[in-house]
Amino acid sequence: MFADQNVMKQSISARIRYYARKEKVSQPELAKAIGCSRDTVFSYMNNKTSESHMDINVLKKLAEYFEVDEYYFCNAYHIFVDSQNVPEILKELRRKEGATQKAFADMLEISLASYKNYEQGRIRLPERYWKKICSLL
Repeated sequence: MFADQNVMKQSISARIRYYARKEKVSQPELAKAIGCSRDTVFSYMNNKTSESHMDINVLKKLAEYFEVDEYYFCNAYHIFVDSQNVPEILKELRRKEGATQKAFADMLEISLASYKNYEQGRIRLPERYWKKICSLL
């Protein structure tokens, strides 16, 4: 498939393409097997969707289909938001800083309304803010 096995580790798209070719499964067959649209599979395989916008549930279904580790098709951000209690981490970091929600939101350059939604778990924390928070850890 790939002359250099490191290619398949470079991106989620490359890993999906590698396994689809290895298992000789077409995009429509793969989409049907994991219960998503052909457009989604096409977009993920051809790097048309940024990794931060890829649905972790689709990525985990791909891993199940190809019988690889549950997070094989995920990046660090996906693993973080799926395996950690993000609202509690945000509260803990904010308290460590001794900051109000407004002050912490300002420090991260996030609107207060958005920050409250992330801290209360109503909305998933976007990757760009996760990266800023990682710098605090």
